[in-house]
Amino acid sequence: MVAVELIRYWRVVRRLAWLIVLCPVVAALAAGIISLQLPKIYEAKASLLVRPAQPLSVDPGVAALTTDQILRTYARLMTERPLLEQVISDLNLKTDPATLSKQITVTPAPNTAILDVAMRDTDPVRAKDTANTLVNDFIAKIKDIQRTEAKAPTASSADNLVIWTPAIVPVDPVSPKPLLNIGLGILAGLVVGLGLAFLLDYLDQSVRSDEILRERVGLVPLGHIAFVLAKPERRGELVALGGDSPVVEAYKALRTNLLFSSVDKEVKTVVITSAVPDEGKSRTAANLAIVLAQAGHPTLLVDADFRRPSQHRMFGKVRNVGLSNLIVQDMPESALFVPDEQVKDLVILASGATPPNPSEVLGSAHMKALLARFRKGFDYVVIDTPPVNAVTDASVLAAGVDAAILVIDTNKATYPAVQHAKQALERVGGNVLGSVMNKMKAAGGNYYYYAYDYNYGHPNGKAPIETAKPSPAEKETPVAGSKG
Repeated sequence: MVAVELIRYWRVVRRLAWLIVLCPVVAALAAGIISLQLPKIYEAKASLLVRPAQPLSVDPGVAALTTDQILRTYARLMTERPLLEQVISDLNLKTDPATLSKQITVTPAPNTAILDVAMRDTDPVRAKDTANTLVNDFIAKIKDIQRTEAKAPTASSADNLVIWTPAIVPVDPVSPKPLLNIGLGILAGLVVGLGLAFLLDYLDQSVRSDEILRERVGLVPLGHIAFVLAKPERRGELVALGGDSPVVEAYKALRTNLLFSSVDKEVKTVVITSAVPDEGKSRTAANLAIVLAQAGHPTLLVDADFRRPSQHRMFGKVRNVGLSNLIVQDMPESALFVPDEQVKDLVILASGATPPNPSEVLGSAHMKALLARFRKGFDYVVIDTPPVNAVTDASVLAAGVDAAILVIDTNKATYPAVQHAKQALERVGGNVLGSVMNKMKAAGGNYYYYAYDYNYGHPNGKAPIETAKPSPAEKETPVAGSKG
């Protein structure tokens, strides 16, 4: 389970690497630009040595003060208003005690009797002068207090504070630090980039992993088909005819999974469909039928997609007559079955003319009787149907066949759409065998992928009928009740 999660995270990082890289780059550029625009701040440092001397007061309670307490007391007094007003007056500074206090830091050095005084300013000379004036005025102030407390001047009380290190003009600014800011920007950008990547992945409903598909939708992956552009020649989309290749092996793996699924329950009639248009279900149906026939199984490929038939185009056949004629006109099957000239044991049944009511025609008793006859006459019957979420044709057929397979375009399908399609098939009693993850990779070459618009929004709409250059004598046989 941990390995699966790690693989999932790696896929997210790999897929959104551009975002994960972009965020640190933008953050680094922003940090660098802002750092260059900020004013330079210089810090001048001085240090005071606090030596043992006569107590500040003759009061026994004051005499008990430790060196650490004295250091912290001095540190507090050096940033108080009376002393700062004296410094401002001495240097004629254009500021106020509150502002000056924020520029001064007085810190007792750990385990010593030394006070470190730091003054920050945009002017390095002014920073040095202010730090030195501050410590000198403070020493003078303490001496005055000691003399007042003792009622008489003493040498020891006058020398208990010594300037150990006077401030000098700083050369390099302490702020801003472009390199540090850029480094922090890169780190922050990386965190933000990773966060955004995983947030987008969480919000993304696209189907990108069969593991997540199994978890969220409950579909078993039966095959993984790479995206291969169809060759621009006749039968170019029938990649299963191309000999040994990774894509051909993928279709053979799909065939194997289909054969093994017949162990517990015989599966001979299979509906191939998808959730939405253009997911590659027609090409998948055609190539699956080819590899089944190549394995020695007499196979019938039925184009039941009346709204946008494509099997006749892929195989270079005519569409004039086909399934619709069998259902509506009860024509003899022998006149409509077309054996493929290249693949032994493969028979193709084109869609025929488009009826005005495809769903009703496919759900008719005559269609059910045809399916029963097909089942007896062939080892496998592969049926290409319209997308489930577009119309009800696939659901109508799924109720009368052994199994249904959902083809999923990994570049466009979403989990809600696939879930809706699966539920629609199961509501009518369909056996959803699993899914085929399609178009998983892009491939280059001088090819094209056949794609065009569906007319699924209109029950009476017809896709253009394509033929394999029939003779002038050939005419399309009309279907009873159609508009021509």
